[in-house]
Amino acid sequence: MPSDIAIPDFDEPLLAKAVERLSPEEVDALPFGAIRLDAEGTVRFYSDAERRLSGYPKAAVGHKFFTEIAPCMNNAAFRGRIEQALDAGRLDIRFGFVGDFSSPATEVDVRVQSATSGGCWIFIRREG
Repeated sequence: MPSDIAIPDFDEPLLAKAVERLSPEEVDALPFGAIRLDAEGTVRFYSDAERRLSGYPKAAVGHKFFTEIAPCMNNAAFRGRIEQALDAGRLDIRFGFVGDFSSPATEVDVRVQSATSGGCWIFIRREG
């Protein structure tokens, strides 16, 4: 049953907090991907939207994101930015990244924010 909470836009300043108020089904229906990692980088939530938009066919929950799910993002341009923000004490970043599961040449818009329960949310918007 849908909640009475508005579905957040990708540009929502407090996107992670807004997404955390949604049901899992509502997060799955967002027009962009949503992934929640715990503090060790293990996937705790992987939205149906991310699965569909990325073309990633396997179950992701319980797997290490950067080594088992997305080794293409295990580099300074992606993971390094997240770690740098964590070291600075403020995980609220946005950046463009070229590369995607289904098409390595695809440019995506990425937002990463802290999750209330620890770890972080990674939101990925693809054009088109």
